Amino acid sequence: MKGQTFLRKMLLVSLNGLYMGAIGALPVALGFWAYIPWQRLPYPPVYFVYSSILLFGSDLLVLIALGADLGLRALTRTPEVRWPHPSLLFLIGLAAWATLSAAWSLEPRLSFYTGLHLLGISSLALSLSGRPSAWRPLSFGCFLGILLQTTLAALETIAQSTAFLKPLGLEWPGQLDPSIPGAAVIALPGGQRWLRAYGTLPHPNLLGLYLLGLAAAPAAWGLREDRWAIVGRVGIGLAALGLGMSFSRAAWLGFGVGLLWLLAAPRVPTGRRMALALIGAGGLLTVACAFAPQTMIRIAGGGSPLEARSILERRWLMEQALRQIRAHPLLGTGAGTFPLVLREVLPPGYRPEPVHYVGALIMAELGLPGALLGLGMAGAFLRSIHRGASPEAWALAASLLGLLIVRMLDHPLWTLAPARALGGCLLGAWAGQLQANGEPALTFSLQH
Repeated sequence: MKGQTFLRKMLLVSLNGLYMGAIGALPVALGFWAYIPWQRLPYPPVYFVYSSILLFGSDLLVLIALGADLGLRALTRTPEVRWPHPSLLFLIGLAAWATLSAAWSLEPRLSFYTGLHLLGISSLALSLSGRPSAWRPLSFGCFLGILLQTTLAALETIAQSTAFLKPLGLEWPGQLDPSIPGAAVIALPGGQRWLRAYGTLPHPNLLGLYLLGLAAAPAAWGLREDRWAIVGRVGIGLAALGLGMSFSRAAWLGFGVGLLWLLAAPRVPTGRRMALALIGAGGLLTVACAFAPQTMIRIAGGGSPLEARSILERRWLMEQALRQIRAHPLLGTGAGTFPLVLREVLPPGYRPEPVHYVGALIMAELGLPGALLGLGMAGAFLRSIHRGASPEAWALAASLLGLLIVRMLDHPLWTLAPARALGGCLLGAWAGQLQANGEPALTFSLQH
């Protein structure tokens, strides 16, 4: 018996360490898009990320965490089960509906993969909601991710090139400079092109999204009344600088909304809230002042042909989304298929991409049931957002509010696996902190 007890304890310690290690490494991995291509589906000219079955490095960490979680649950079975937060139930429903959409999808393999990935992310969110202690390694991973990506963004901004990343052997962002066609640049008066910061991600907008999500960690630390508050302030300043250098307008707006939410944090002295919000705003303003012409063009357009084309493309994509919704209002065309359908009406010289509004994208692909499930998830989150009075819950809610803004202006939180993992991870961590700090929940017993 003693030997069995010792073995059980060792297994518990090992599995817990494996789980916490995978969760702590996940934020960093979300910034490096290494992947294994399981199947590239032939749908030219759709970019392969939108038409392929890919296993990212972050997905492997999710699978490791889920495997460790199952082992821990098997070794610590309890008769009482706690119902998850309603937002997570809606997320599970959305994932299940996306998986079922393979039955009527234009491309069943792609829809099944998208749904299966969403189910995995839903499982991760459920796991995190039941393990509030995972926030500690997760927050350390967020700090490391912010430090790495903001440092690289600064070097890219100064050098106006990503070529120095070549020794890392990364596929993204590749070796870019302002002269390369397709690079994300700002067109300045006089014809000069200025390269936006990528970090190690495929696009500057993804860098902005990434830093917006990870900013929850320094925000939580900055709200606390201990020695770590100063570290949180430094972290939020670094995240703001990186966000600024991405020149992602959606991320800027989402970050601003998050800072306003931090100002309303309960049980936190006014000075501490103000300091954190001012440092975050100051980081953005520092970049804006240092690169005033670029900032003005991104905000106002300034007659730039690139900015005008971007606005026209987004408007045209929304028109096509409405056309697809009218054609398939009940079931949609299947999860992940919007760019595939778009090939039928694409003008010459353009590449199909998803509409930049997640709500319209979900309804086009999953019909009315999918849209209702997505709205239910957002509504359940917003209904409970004020209940999390702890610094951790409040800071996570700030980042999630920012991501809600981004999902109305861009699509990665639905279309790209690492971005889906980021959103699910933050939602699960928020639900866990909510329950850890007294949020009432229904429970039921497995005992007869």
